[in-house]
Amino acid sequence: MPDTKEQLAEWIDTDIIANAISEELEEQGVKPTLENAKTIWLDVLENELPDALRSSVKARFDVV
Repeated sequence: MPDTKEQLAEWIDTDIIANAISEELEEQGVKPTLENAKTIWLDVLENELPDALRSSVKARFDVV
């Protein structure tokens, strides 16, 4: 039986993430190349995701 992390990895829909990145690049007039998309996704992962996860856990589970 897969552990929680494996189950979550299977549940996350990477197509939705890729689509959102491509659409945002296009909306802002940036060519949606693989390199541009990777740059944005890595920036989000490194700079925004940790704070967003921390805030969400605190808000949803009353963690102090």
